[in-house]
Amino acid sequence: MLAMITQFFVNYADTLMVGRLDGPEASASQAALGLGMPFFWAVGGFFAAVGQGTQAITGRRYAESDYKGAGQVLFNSLMFSVIAGIFGSAFGYWVSEPGIGWLATASEEQQALGIEYTQLRMLGVAGMVITFSYKAFFDGIGRTYVHLWAALAMNLFNIVLNYFLIFGNDSLGVPRMALAGAGIASVISTYLGLAIMVFVSLRKSHRVKYIFYRFRNFDPSVIINIVKLQIPSGSATVILMTGFALFMRFVGDIDAMEGTNTYSAATKAIMDTTALCFMPMIAFGTATATCVSQSLGADKPNLAARYGWESARVGVLGMLVLGALFMAIPEQIIGLLAPNDPAVPAAAATSLRITTTALPLMAVGLILAQALFGAGANTFVAVAEMCLHFGILVPGAWLLGPVLGYGMEGAWIAATLYANLLGLVMGIKFRGKGWRRIRL
Repeated sequence: MLAMITQFFVNYADTLMVGRLDGPEASASQAALGLGMPFFWAVGGFFAAVGQGTQAITGRRYAESDYKGAGQVLFNSLMFSVIAGIFGSAFGYWVSEPGIGWLATASEEQQALGIEYTQLRMLGVAGMVITFSYKAFFDGIGRTYVHLWAALAMNLFNIVLNYFLIFGNDSLGVPRMALAGAGIASVISTYLGLAIMVFVSLRKSHRVKYIFYRFRNFDPSVIINIVKLQIPSGSATVILMTGFALFMRFVGDIDAMEGTNTYSAATKAIMDTTALCFMPMIAFGTATATCVSQSLGADKPNLAARYGWESARVGVLGMLVLGALFMAIPEQIIGLLAPNDPAVPAAAATSLRITTTALPLMAVGLILAQALFGAGANTFVAVAEMCLHFGILVPGAWLLGPVLGYGMEGAWIAATLYANLLGLVMGIKFRGKGWRRIRL
């Protein structure tokens, strides 16, 4: 959770720092970030989902005291992630221009900035995918602190680089790169995080116990099992991010009608603010997935179920506290991200309050979705996400936003309905017992 919170502050820092640019440039840059990030995660997240299969299988082997088997999982995961990551970087760079070009409807500035930023971020996909293989292994054996330290170092380095590359520094000869500087900083920091994970894996205590760095570990059947879990969970990420990208496009249509970037910038600010809620919940869900996977590996399905429900309960309580804060001072919270354009917090206040009503069930949905990943029920999560995104979020945002004229608030009503239904669907699935009988 701490690692994911540091990741939240990096994303928040990107929006916060470009928000300190001149008013129109700041809004256009934040609008571009609103498209660039979901597009980046749609590509990178699909391949990085190799971590879902890696963690689930590693947790089972660890609970069975098959430590060499757990090491074999990491070796084969790395074999796959290196190839998939390189392909993902190349593919993502190639599709960024037409993809962002089609999605960016708010302004020409949003389109140009979005293409440049997204192409830069795609260069880091390979590093991200390989890092997720290591993260999944260490999470699966219960060493979640490894990713925490890597994330802390990576994210602090990213913030420092952001400062110099976004605003420039004449004394050091660093040019002002604005939003592009944020993209370059993120790519460099990604590979720093990967270097730290590799360094930790080389410790003697890990190499001797798990013996993962030897070619005899290569086993196509292990890769196939990982990919079987990766494809549905990766598809769920693509569906999720495609939905968010289309959501941003519809908000951009509202902006285009009024000749502004205000609503797109406001939507990006709301997404970053609510990320303070959902990123820790995803991390809490990842921890829960490890507990669920290890409990099933130890043949304790009732304990696995208890982990899921207790985690969901804690998540709901946490969201009630944050929700009260969002309800009380929405403009002041959004104003932190857009100090040079007062129209942005004013436009975002009502939508943030609407979104807040979905936080408790959103926590349930995110945590239990990760728990189901840990059990191996990846296909169910992917299908459920697809139905909710393209049955509720996307058509609802289009209909209530630009078509019926309810504006940005209408689009966020659709998002709120989607989040509530996600919690209900995942809760109903987890309440059943079919996921307890999945074998990995």
